[in-house]
Amino acid sequence: MPTVIDFEQVKTAFPDIFDYVAEKKGVVTVIRGGKAAVRISPINVYRTTEPLPELAGQINCDLFADESSDWESA
Repeated sequence: MPTVIDFEQVKTAFPDIFDYVAEKKGVVTVIRGGKAAVRISPINVYRTTEPLPELAGQINCDLFADESSDWESA
C-alpha cells in the first residue's frame, strides 16, 4: 500500500486504505490538486502506555535526589 495516494484513487481503494491503516497502523496521505490535503491515521498510533523495552536500563535519572550539600556550598 502506498503511503501517498491521489484523491481520485481513494474513491476506489478506500476499503484497502482502511484495512492498511487499521490493521498495520500505517498512515496514508491523500493528495488533491498536487498538494497534501488529508492524512488518514489510526486513532491509537501515537498513544502508548507500554514501556519501551529498547530503552530499559539506559536512562538513569533521580529527579528527587537530595544534593543539598552542593547547594549549600555554592
